[in-house]
Amino acid sequence: MLDTEHSGNNVHALEDQIRTSELAGLVPLVRVPDRKDEVAIRRALEAGAKGIFLPMIRSVEDVKEAANAAFFPPKGTRGICPSVRAARYDFSTFQEYANWNNNEITLIPMIEHPEAVDNIEEICALEGIRMIVFGAGDLAYAMNEGTKMMKSPKVQKAYRKVMDTAKKYDVAVIGGPILNPTPETCRKALEDGIRVFCLGLDTLGFRKFCENTVSALNEGLVDSGFTRS
Repeated sequence: MLDTEHSGNNVHALEDQIRTSELAGLVPLVRVPDRKDEVAIRRALEAGAKGIFLPMIRSVEDVKEAANAAFFPPKGTRGICPSVRAARYDFSTFQEYANWNNNEITLIPMIEHPEAVDNIEEICALEGIRMIVFGAGDLAYAMNEGTKMMKSPKVQKAYRKVMDTAKKYDVAVIGGPILNPTPETCRKALEDGIRVFCLGLDTLGFRKFCENTVSALNEGLVDSGFTRS
């Protein structure tokens, strides 16, 4: 996931990240800053995103509004522009691009608010929804459960409801132990029905690397006669 919700990413950097993802054989999926940000949705797709993560979805109407921004008529209301990377800067083949966009672009609702849990049946039943995200962090805060995440009984109850409903409609759930994956927690997620894993955050991974590096130095100084200044 290429993030523009909780990062300083701009449209120029995003296009480079999408290009890099493609060269590495990865499918570029972009999280936009807001589910109602039509400009961000359009620009991510024009840069070459193959799918859009929609944060803080609360209802099926939210998803439909985002779909209007993502798809060209008659499926949506998105305006055309051939002079963008995704269209290969070519008006002569724009219709083929528009058809591809309307058939292949995926919208991924993020279930991270209690209202979304309440409306999960309608969201999963919506035509074209093939994946959703279960966001335990934001959901816990929205439920006044702080940082408990999956340790919260309220979040666990919501998780079971979302997983059961997604299975009913053959919708894949993106999730897993994002902060501290272990073989055991990954196996548990598989058994729960998670089919697409979201594991690790680059910045937190770098922090852990730095902490481990400093810890190694500190342990090496023990009984060495040297001290850190």
